[in-house]
Amino acid sequence: MELTPHEQKIADIVKKHPEILSDPNERRKIAKIYDLSEKTLRNRMAELKKYGFISSDSNEIKSERKPLITENDEINLGAIWDIIKIKKVFILKLTLFFTIIGLIYSLVATLYFRSTISMYPAGELSQSGGVLGEFQGLAKTFGMGSLGPAPTYNIPDIINSRRLKKDIVQRSWKTQDFPNGSDLVTYWELDKPKLINPRKWISNFLPKGNFSADSNAKLIHEAILDLDDLISVREEISGLITVSVLMQDPVLAANIANYIANYVKDFISYEQHREAKRNRKFVENQKSDAKTQLEWSEERLTSFRKKHPIQRDTPELQMQRNRLKSGIEENRAVYITIRQQYEIAKIEEAKEKLLINILDIAEPAIKKEKPKRTLIVLLSLFGGFMISIPIALFRDQQ
Repeated sequence: MELTPHEQKIADIVKKHPEILSDPNERRKIAKIYDLSEKTLRNRMAELKKYGFISSDSNEIKSERKPLITENDEINLGAIWDIIKIKKVFILKLTLFFTIIGLIYSLVATLYFRSTISMYPAGELSQSGGVLGEFQGLAKTFGMGSLGPAPTYNIPDIINSRRLKKDIVQRSWKTQDFPNGSDLVTYWELDKPKLINPRKWISNFLPKGNFSADSNAKLIHEAILDLDDLISVREEISGLITVSVLMQDPVLAANIANYIANYVKDFISYEQHREAKRNRKFVENQKSDAKTQLEWSEERLTSFRKKHPIQRDTPELQMQRNRLKSGIEENRAVYITIRQQYEIAKIEEAKEKLLINILDIAEPAIKKEKPKRTLIVLLSLFGGFMISIPIALFRDQQ
């Protein structure tokens, strides 16, 4: 829309004397200077406001409207810039509003402290062979198919397991608020009714069904889900594993991180010992079978010698005698080999192994990890500015 010469004259007057927008006395004085009546000036200003050439929010004058989309279907950046200049007060207010919201959130948000441990596999665990690997060739040689593949332990999987997290949730932890100790359900006050609980409101309108879970199990499950977001595991290419724990209490964060390290060490040590014991029992059973086979083959040869003295050997009897001797030699070789492996298995079962090296233990944090107040305020400032611009463009087109 283009302004008429008379409307352009009024717009120029308002630009030079913006005080006439709000001050009737000044409006009368300026109207006399330009040979206009106060009523005419007031009505023309109202028309300019109606058509959007004077901003009702900021009491500023708009220049001639430019289309936001040009004839070539391109965005008119000049028109957008003009609107931003006209609506700058509105944009500033909306940006300031979002900034204040971000500032308030950063001040009232829960403080979290981070504690970190680092560890790496050591010894046989790093080689992923384990005790069982020594018996693989033996098992294949003698057809012992019951011996399974060598066990492997992925430390991040252990840390992310529900078993560990449930243990952490149910364990009693001493904190500043609970010096005598409490589990995480009590520490997070999950067992107390919430003033605002949308999930509960929605569930009241849904069919209940016949299934009803234990209330304590629900609280533990909810605590585990919260704990999932507070524990992070990172594994480097070098094999170094870093575990970070976020908690509202710096001492609690350090205690949980150290507990995770000890849990992983004890878990792998126990599983390795259990596997070594199973292997020892397996080899012991194979040794007993080999000994039985050896004794049986020796008894057969003895019985054969009693019935057929060597002086009366025929070619057929000599061939049977040689076969029996060969069977004894084979069974004796098997028995000796398995007996050696049995002694190795007993040593492995009794041996204390270093499977996990703790490089850094967790210590209470000396400063908060989040919320990062400066970053939140800056993002709120930028986000408010970016949101206010399209709103200003939309309002301008109304």
